[in-house]
Formats: sequence, C-alpha cells, structure tokens
Amino acid sequence: MEFMMIKTFINSLRKISFTIVIFLYATSIKAQDYVDLVKFDYARTPANTFDSSTISTTLQEINGDFTVPIVISDNMTFLSGAIYENIVASFNPNRPHESITGITLKLGANLKHNKRLSGTYMLLPKVSSDMKNIAENDIQIGGVVLMKYTKTDQLNFRFGLYSNGELFGPFIVPIVGFYYLNNSKKLEVKATLPLSFNADYAIRSNIKTGLNFKGQVRSYNINSPIKNEDHRYLVKSSNDVYTFLRYEIKSGLNFQMNFGRSIGRSYRMYNEQVALGMPLTYFDDKRIQINQDFSDSWLLKLGIFYRLNMDKS
Repeated sequence: MEFMMIKTFINSLRKISFTIVIFLYATSIKAQDYVDLVKFDYARTPANTFDSSTISTTLQEINGDFTVPIVISDNMTFLSGAIYENIVASFNPNRPHESITGITLKLGANLKHNKRLSGTYMLLPKVSSDMKNIAENDIQIGGVVLMKYTKTDQLNFRFGLYSNGELFGPFIVPIVGFYYLNNSKKLEVKATLPLSFNADYAIRSNIKTGLNFKGQVRSYNINSPIKNEDHRYLVKSSNDVYTFLRYEIKSGLNFQMNFGRSIGRSYRMYNEQVALGMPLTYFDDKRIQINQDFSDSWLLKLGIFYRLNMDKS
C-alpha cells in the first residue's frame, strides 16, 4: 500500500505540465517581531440559496495551519508545517452534503541575501479531494517565491509569484505587497495581494480590531461522479472581507471573532481543463459548469491561534 502511494506521488510530479516554482511561505519571520505557530478557525454561513431556486444549503469551513521554524544560521531559517482545509456543503440542488478536504505539506526556507533583501522559498505538495479514493488526480504540486525588500524596521515591500498545478490546469498568481507598522505600534498593516490584506489597530495592548481580506482559488477532485461524468472536480473561488475583534492573553494565545461578507464566491464543478489560469482570467476556457451556483452570504468565523512573540524590548 505504501509503495503504491509513493508511486502515485511520483507519477503526479511527472504529470505537471509547467515548471514547478518553489513555494514561499507568505509571512516572513523577520518582517515582524512575532510568528504565528498554530492557527485554527471555524466558519459557518446560514442558508445559501441556489440560483433560480428556493433550495438552499449551509456551508461549513474548518481551517488549520501550523508552522515549525528552525533557525540554521543568522542568514537561514528552515520552515516546515502543514495546512488543513475542510468544506462541507451541498454543491448542487437536491444533492446531499459533500465533504472535501485539502492537506498541504510545507517545506522550505527563509534566506537573508543581504542587509535589505531576503526571500522565503517553500514547496507545497497537496492532497485535495473528497478523500474517498486517494489516487493520482487527488495530488497537486505548487509553490510560491516571495522576496522582501526592507526599507526600514517598520516598512518593507514584497513581490513574488505563486503557482500550483490545479485540476483545471496550471494556475499562476503574481504577488505584490508591503508591511507597515506605525511609530506607536498601534497600527499594523500586512498586504500580500491579491491573496490577503490585514489591518490591525490596538485598542489596548491585548485587544485589537481591524479589517481582513482573503482571496482564494482551490480545486478538489471528486471521486464520486454524477451519472457518466468522469474527472469531476470542484473549484472554490472566494473573496471574503471581515471585520474582527481579537483578544490576546499573555501566554501568546489569541482568540478572534470575525464577521464579514463573501463577494463573488463560487463553488463550481467541471470535468474539463484550461490552458492557463490567472486571477480573474482563464486562457482557452471552454469548460461547461455542471452544477449551480449559490448566493453570497454573511460570514461568521471564530478563530484561535498561538503567537510566539520575539520582541526583546
């Protein structure tokens, strides 16, 4: 059984039709005086109505992320960890709820190239499917490279490239962003666009509020075909905007409540591919959607994470 799993993984590597870019962990450890080692959140939305229908579905999402940084030298930190994602919903009217899961391994490093320039590089092998029959189509390989140019201790700029072998074809995302901390250290802004944006404002030393944006494109293999459809897969495309309130206890444990809205969210099923995917653009896209969209909705998310503070002042 283990031999077959290894063989399947190697075959999936050979199947990727574009150059694999080493994945970059988007949060550079030295861009700030802390690192979030473990994160967990749970989100649930009320009834989401399908287009041209009175039928609705609930949507539940669970996400987990942990990172293990190991300092090798002043110029190199090894990064490892894993990401867990699970979505449960009905993706078509009159269909039972389906559970889809993504489990991603993070392997990479943060390298300091000179006084101002550094980069984080990480490889991301992933299993992404309904987990009913793990095979070649359930495995994806992706990566990102994110460079950081430090202007001052409180300001840096970021640029890079993310790519992944999605089930619909190769997917590439150019990345630009910045990190800013004001003099009072009450306002902190982190932007890694178009993937994420976060602005924190400290009401008190242990209470923060702010605004968060998260954009995602993910694909999941569905091993249970409908009728005669083969190679059915689900594409999640989401743009979620939240306001949040966070409370931190001295041990580094943080509790966060988020309330927001999904914008242009979709969970679409296909069984065909495109030549290349980029944000808002798919080249040679002749796919026909084989399910129905459901509406956007208000979002309530509860999160907990452990933050390791490294500020020695």
